[in-house]
Amino acid sequence: MNFMRPSLALLCCASFLCASPPARTANPDPYEPLKLYDGGWQVKITKPEKKPDHLVNHCARTGTFFSCEQELNGKTVALVIFLPMGKSDSGGLEYLTLVAQPDASKPGDWGRLVIEGSTWTYSWTEKNGEKTVAARNVNHFKDKDHIHFELQRIEDGVNWKTEMAGDEERVK
Repeated sequence: MNFMRPSLALLCCASFLCASPPARTANPDPYEPLKLYDGGWQVKITKPEKKPDHLVNHCARTGTFFSCEQELNGKTVALVIFLPMGKSDSGGLEYLTLVAQPDASKPGDWGRLVIEGSTWTYSWTEKNGEKTVAARNVNHFKDKDHIHFELQRIEDGVNWKTEMAGDEERVK
């Protein structure tokens, strides 16, 4: 899963960000599911179709924060930072996310990740001219080595439109 907005990196992160989360206990470790991102992934974008990319996530907990440095086809593209926030209204694990670029450009606002079972949803807003548009990357974990992702936007306030979709498979 790549977390760059709204590029392939974000889609991949959202996907990467890849495997079924472990079974939940009464007080789950909020960092445990994020460890699934660590390692190499082959990313196949099917909408629009393009050649596969190779994504590598170097992830670690540094105290309160969890971060993943992402390499896409051998080049560092982002540092994704996760901050656990507790439970969402629906009971899922909730995090704030921030993406830093290697060119030291100013990061955007904090985004949000909610993990509900095998569905991980990254959401944020972005400017499109004068209009603010909601966007999300929905990752469906088939198992710990396979993720289906969809990058979507909503401009009319009602209907989500899928702009990019694909699958990630762990490279062993």
